[in-house]
Amino acid sequence: MGTRITFQNNSYPCGDESVLDRLLKAGVFIPHSCKSGLCQACEMKLIEGEVPQKSTAGLSDHKIQAKHFLACQCFPEQDLKISLVDENTQCIEVTVIDKVKVNRSIIKLVLEPKETVNYLAGQYLRLYQTERECRCYSIASNPDQEDFIELHIQIIANGKVSNWIAEEVMVGDTLRISEAMGSCIYPDHNTASTLFVASNSGLAPIYGMIKKALSQGDQQPLHLMHGITHEKDKYLVAELTALQQLHHNLTVDWFDYSQIKEEKHRSFIHFALTRIPSPQDWKVYFCGHPELVSYGKKQFFLKGVSMKNLYSDAFLPSKVN
Repeated sequence: MGTRITFQNNSYPCGDESVLDRLLKAGVFIPHSCKSGLCQACEMKLIEGEVPQKSTAGLSDHKIQAKHFLACQCFPEQDLKISLVDENTQCIEVTVIDKVKVNRSIIKLVLEPKETVNYLAGQYLRLYQTERECRCYSIASNPDQEDFIELHIQIIANGKVSNWIAEEVMVGDTLRISEAMGSCIYPDHNTASTLFVASNSGLAPIYGMIKKALSQGDQQPLHLMHGITHEKDKYLVAELTALQQLHHNLTVDWFDYSQIKEEKHRSFIHFALTRIPSPQDWKVYFCGHPELVSYGKKQFFLKGVSMKNLYSDAFLPSKVN
């Protein structure tokens, strides 16, 4: 006999499906986005029963202690009684203080929180359009020196949230964000040479990490490689050039995907390996397209980089049911 889920006084047979898929199939809307366990938009709370350990991966200790779990990663092994997390206790109001289109498809959105937002360089947050629509965006600001939150929004064809930001959100608007999350972060103390590999808006968290590294006085080599769709899509050029002039340990390279006919992300990784031919003692961060992240981690591991020194943040598209 299969397991059952009790939610809002209704009981649903679960079978081999995740909690999220079963509830969506039953016509019950649960906030969600990537359905891969990364965005954490489908966070729920356990009332009775026990959820598999996998469904709490990536959540903070205090959330796990509060019996929170990710519905998309929860494949019940016993009957469960669950509820929604009270969004009002997690959301923070922010004011839009700047909005600039920095290239053909990316908008820089700068937000002023109405209360303190604690985050680490490299983390991300959820930005809400409505109670039902949200999207995860990485933070490009430096928590040690900047009291605003900077996001880089990649405008996606048919993307509900990104097109809402592009077409409707204005300076002065009040928006809602979640608390920060994610484990692809830059440490307070780092002496290892560090390579940052990003594609398109994957530059956002890495820009925040680079600013943190330089502001805390890190002296080891810092090498940024940014893959772009076309030469016209370079952005933050002036800002990165200024940082290079002030800090001689920072190197910046761009990789133009338009010059490559096929296997663009793999070609980018091989280019990175030509620039850092002996990366064994380096820390390496990958942010952006999932193929770039997965292939990059594999190739640098094969070149001798320890798995504990490989960090990643794959930018996954929202999945449509």
